[in-house]
Amino acid sequence: MQFQPRLGGESTTVVPGMALCDVWLCDNQRVGDEVPGCAASGVVGCWPGELETEAVVRLAQDTGNEPGWERLASTPPLAQRLDERAHPQPLDIEIRRHLKHLQFVCHRPRLHLRVEEDRLPVGRARRVPVRAIAELVSHPADWEHRTLRSIQPARVLSRQSEDEWDLYENRVAACLVDHLLAYLARRLEELRRIDSVLRSRQEHGDEARYSFWRARRVMGLWADSLGTQTEEVLRKTIHELALAQGNLQALLDSPLYRRLPARRSVAIGLKPTNILVNDAHYRKVAVLWRAWVKHGHKAQETSRQRTARRHTEAQAWDRFVLHIVVRALAGLGWNATGIETGWRLDRSGWESVTLGADELGVIDLRVGSSSLQVLPLCADFTSAEESALTLQMRGLDTEEASVVLVHVGDPAKLTEVDWAMGWSFGRRTVMLGCSPWAIDSEERMCRLIHGWLGQNAIAAYPYAETIRGMPSVPSEWDWLRVDGYRFVALRAPDTDEVEAAQVWINSQESRSAGSRATTVRRAPGRDPQTDALLAFRKFVTNAKASLAGLGKCPVCPRGWCEKIDCRHGNKPDCSEATWWATCRDCESKWGLRRCTGCEVRYRVLLPQTGLDLEVVASATSPSDWPDKVFGRDVWAQPCGARGMQGDARCPNCGMCTGSGCGRCSAEKAW
Repeated sequence: MQFQPRLGGESTTVVPGMALCDVWLCDNQRVGDEVPGCAASGVVGCWPGELETEAVVRLAQDTGNEPGWERLASTPPLAQRLDERAHPQPLDIEIRRHLKHLQFVCHRPRLHLRVEEDRLPVGRARRVPVRAIAELVSHPADWEHRTLRSIQPARVLSRQSEDEWDLYENRVAACLVDHLLAYLARRLEELRRIDSVLRSRQEHGDEARYSFWRARRVMGLWADSLGTQTEEVLRKTIHELALAQGNLQALLDSPLYRRLPARRSVAIGLKPTNILVNDAHYRKVAVLWRAWVKHGHKAQETSRQRTARRHTEAQAWDRFVLHIVVRALAGLGWNATGIETGWRLDRSGWESVTLGADELGVIDLRVGSSSLQVLPLCADFTSAEESALTLQMRGLDTEEASVVLVHVGDPAKLTEVDWAMGWSFGRRTVMLGCSPWAIDSEERMCRLIHGWLGQNAIAAYPYAETIRGMPSVPSEWDWLRVDGYRFVALRAPDTDEVEAAQVWINSQESRSAGSRATTVRRAPGRDPQTDALLAFRKFVTNAKASLAGLGKCPVCPRGWCEKIDCRHGNKPDCSEATWWATCRDCESKWGLRRCTGCEVRYRVLLPQTGLDLEVVASATSPSDWPDKVFGRDVWAQPCGARGMQGDARCPNCGMCTGSGCGRCSAEKAW
């Protein structure tokens, strides 16, 4: 057998001693937590539940085999047909219709009279057959004593009549109780997941507790997924099935169920016996059995079928993760153009980004030499051992790319909550739990990608070029700094400033041309000052194009900053310069900051929500901060210990901008 890791590495025939679930392929098949030759204790994580896998498979079927960007961007990455599943299903209707007949059969079953003959003590014998005397004469061992005239028996042949409970038709009824209970357990779990979705929609839509920007986006996700009457229908369906489940559980103590042997089995295809055909109650039990076979029975899988099913589910999970990545980028305003390896993404004021997924499902988001690798894992890590999980995560750390492991379900239980929630510091491998049942999976993926793009897909700041031979520029131009031959644009010049620069350049060119005309003798070739002015004219145009996007509000659709506050720092070349902007419409703030610990500059976004963020931060658990409050509207992680007073944690070292923070001082991200 050939083993191949999905994220880098070469194929090998050596069985991995320890592995994350769904990281290895065996003979090009996704094996999950059943790695051949590897003990179950050597696999970290387990295969997700049936509801999760069925939801992603159904979503993959609805989006098609090879969906394009438009198809993925327009389809909500949520469990499909929830409105339909909330209504009673065919088997639900049959249970409600025929359950009373099953109850009657379990309490008053049809029995056969079984007659047996046995030697019993005389005191217990009730019915004695005619041949009992002959049997007694031929068995002296049954005599008590004999007299001259007769024999006094100790035991005598007696006839006993008993009820026969273990009939085929009764086994059908008892087995049907077990099957329906298993079906209702799965069905009620599904309905309660839909109910939790409805409750979470109401919770996430509470603008009094969370950002109204996030609340509006989350509410929009469900606009086409759930009808207006879904909640009422769902509650009615849950009530009816819970009542049916209670009635079936009561049958576990019925006379029929208790009298039959525990290890009983009935073939799927029913025999048309007289009782099942002619008895009014047993006939309905047969109808209910056939309805269960059609709508609720799942055939037992072979090992090969199980492997094939898991491979299909793993590929569907890869599609789901790509789906939410596409939705995140589309929601952030990126436009896609198809290329051979995937898509090229463009957005005004940002560098171009390429997005692709290889044959193993690994998603690669690349900007120049920077790369974000998203590895979808069809695995559940909620019960995984922390030490083993952390060890495997650290083994995937790489200097070439940031790695995110996107798994199924709730976040893994790690002491370092940041790792479990997708917050990477110092390019560490992190995890992110997503689910088609979670209403905020898209928001959290969008936040992760938004933060990575905010550090990697932006033009270098400040915009600078070296221009030799330039005359002195006017000192009142506050958007420009000059350090020798180095010209530095701290912000994009506005229209008036560009026009003023062009007028100044034209006047300098005219003066330079006049001086050349009056010179009798001049050296051959072009004037260096003319070349410098041409380069400076291009510099002004490029500075405006490169820095114009800094003033566009990343929170509200049409917001912008009237004037950016630029701080050139202490170095003459402005290499540590930063900037800060405030939206004139929504009053959100964003800009570039320098870490006081490692001196790395990083971008920070502080959305305006109208909330008392110190109170909200203290009332929000570390696993929910700040995703449930701001959603995607952050670039660097706000420091929950200090509320939202402009303090954010550096993506490189994990320290916040404030001094004396207990959390950031005590917890180093690495």
